[in-house]
Amino acid sequence: MQVLTRQGSVLEVRLTATRRVRGGHPEPIVEFRFSGGILCADYYLSTFQEIEAGAGLCLQGGSFLQELEPDTVQTCQAWLREAQP
Repeated sequence: MQVLTRQGSVLEVRLTATRRVRGGHPEPIVEFRFSGGILCADYYLSTFQEIEAGAGLCLQGGSFLQELEPDTVQTCQAWLREAQP
């Protein structure tokens, strides 16, 4: 899925299951990537899904701050609920 930030950047939203804790079970991770695959920000799925309705989100993409509107966050949350296995 792709989203548009307040700054006009297009980010690809991905759901991955990269192991982050050595020896532990991986929790799915929500990634926001710029074109070309450069990582902007990532969150554990459970953390991202806990963002309250009506709240936007600031993403730190290296030296570039990106922001998601509240309706974009809610759209991503709905898409991720359906994308989960």
